[in-house]
Amino acid sequence: MQLIQAKGPSKLDPIQFNAGSTKVFGRSSSCDYPLEDPDASISRKHFHIADSNGWHITDLGSRNGTQLNGTKLLPDYATALSHGDVIRVGSWVFRVKVGDRKQIGSDSTMINTLNDTDESTSMVERVVAEPLANLASHRLAVLLECADKIHGSSDLEEAANSALHAMIESTGFSRAAFLTPMEDAGQYDTIAFQSKNPFDDVSSVNFSQSLLETASEGEVVRLSGTASQADYGKSIAELDIHSALCVPVMVDEAPMGYLYLDARGSESTVKHDASAFGRAVGRLLGLTASNIRSKELEIQQHAMQYDLDAAANAQRLLLPPSDGVVGSVSYSMLMRPGRMVAGDLFGVVKLKDGRVCAFLGDVSGKGAGAAIMMATTQSYIHAMFDQTSDIAEVMTKLNKHIAHRSMGQFVTMWIGVIQKDDSGGAEIEFIDAGHGHWLITNGDQDAQRPDYRGGVVVGIDPGIEYESERFRIDPGQRVVIFSDGIVEQTPPDSEEEYGMHRAGALLRSSTCHRDDVTKLLEGVLGFAQSDQLRDDTTIASVGVHTGD
Repeated sequence: MQLIQAKGPSKLDPIQFNAGSTKVFGRSSSCDYPLEDPDASISRKHFHIADSNGWHITDLGSRNGTQLNGTKLLPDYATALSHGDVIRVGSWVFRVKVGDRKQIGSDSTMINTLNDTDESTSMVERVVAEPLANLASHRLAVLLECADKIHGSSDLEEAANSALHAMIESTGFSRAAFLTPMEDAGQYDTIAFQSKNPFDDVSSVNFSQSLLETASEGEVVRLSGTASQADYGKSIAELDIHSALCVPVMVDEAPMGYLYLDARGSESTVKHDASAFGRAVGRLLGLTASNIRSKELEIQQHAMQYDLDAAANAQRLLLPPSDGVVGSVSYSMLMRPGRMVAGDLFGVVKLKDGRVCAFLGDVSGKGAGAAIMMATTQSYIHAMFDQTSDIAEVMTKLNKHIAHRSMGQFVTMWIGVIQKDDSGGAEIEFIDAGHGHWLITNGDQDAQRPDYRGGVVVGIDPGIEYESERFRIDPGQRVVIFSDGIVEQTPPDSEEEYGMHRAGALLRSSTCHRDDVTKLLEGVLGFAQSDQLRDDTTIASVGVHTGD
């Protein structure tokens, strides 16, 4: 696949994508392709394109979004790319060029061009814009009728046929085709073809490569009838073509196809306003092509949004209430998905031996895949607690389960079993499986975290055997656990992360479970200078219940 720049504040050569590759675009110098951002509209990491059973584009939660064929993409969800698609981010516009693509029209035909670039370059003439007011009145009437038919078309092929019919009826040209470029240079798909000669077949028609190449720059071009016969390329001369016109059909400032017309031999003289008429028809066809693409993408986006809403509703059923008391433990929690559904998980479970287990995890990746893994992990943990209260056994079996099914995903997790003692404090047996994001409130001092060994993240190596560790909390102390959406959040114009030190300092002034989670969220939102965080964010405060 290639990305061809159609517009931008600086010049980029065509960007080549090889099979299996992933490329990140944004304003940060750490991106594979840093993009200049004169309008301050591009995020540090704005979007990426990856080969995953076909080429897909994913908006990376950018502030101003990524447009594909005029439709804003849902963030963090991969959308398939097709040949001719147009990508817009800020002041940049790219056209997608891929080889393996679905044919747009059921009867489309691949055609080759005449390699006449050396012989007939002197014949190619760029056509300046001409006012529509100069069109003959009957051609204006045809144009209005054509506009109505094109606008009412259900697909591109139908719209193209309406455009070609109007061109043949009103310009004097005898043949007309609508072509879209393929991956190989000099090859095109014929989406529609019409001719006054009933014996014409598009497979026997040749097209001027020099005309098409010049039109690819976005201008209407024609083979000048003022050139002498000797100036014509050999192939053009043999075909006895005396006039030809090529109109680029533009979508978001990039040509997605071409209206191509020619007249030969004794065929009728081309009208003087054919270029102006063709330019107008090309604009109509471009608007309709853009609308058709946008509608198709909007349907996909709406279907995806429906699925995401359903997944978010199902996910909420797996979570405990935001505040509660379970056995001897009280807690508060909040979860803010980064993009509709979260890959974070949280639970509080009373065990058969009377102790209480609390756990918080973070699934790698984003979106629906992470949400499914979250649900799988949370359900498995609950099922295991029906069999055992040993968290080392639970984590060992969970790891083996995830590693055999995860397709490369993994889970970081903190899990702890709380046993209240006679002093009002508690002993906590815990396992930190590559998580690391937790602190213990400490009265009038910054929240701290004790030294610990830790373990490997869940889902990497099915042979891992987990071992638990222990620490103690005094009366009134609370364990505050959170996902990496807290510590890895950055402000708009910096790569500096919020970090553990800010979280610890902020928790110094909190007085209760609910205070812990709300203050920490407010602190991160203020740091981000946005109400939309870059990643899933879950915070939980857990401690010994002191009420009746």
